[in-house]
Amino acid sequence: MRSVLLVSLLVGTSSVLAAEPTPQEINAKVVELVQSTEMNMRMGLDVPAAEYKGDGNPNTIEIVMLDKKSDGPSRVSEDGEVIFLYKASSKKQQALIEEAFQIRARLRLAK
Repeated sequence: MRSVLLVSLLVGTSSVLAAEPTPQEINAKVVELVQSTEMNMRMGLDVPAAEYKGDGNPNTIEIVMLDKKSDGPSRVSEDGEVIFLYKASSKKQQALIEEAFQIRARLRLAK
């Protein structure tokens, strides 16, 4: 009986530790990141957008203005470090910036 209880406690504890961050934790991290992140703009690429790796600096978000439709739609990289824009409206740009900060906050809270 004791071992079953111990296993239950361990399973419950590990699931709490692996739980998703709360919206409040994410929002707090987003505020922190907004205050400490530099945004750099880049006009055009020398390589296809799918091959672009970004500057590797976790303290920046790069906004890359795409010249060609073939480089794909406006989007955020999986790590939230690069925002690709192709003829995006102001509303779309703002949504992508918010998405980038959300991604970056979740990744940092997961560490």
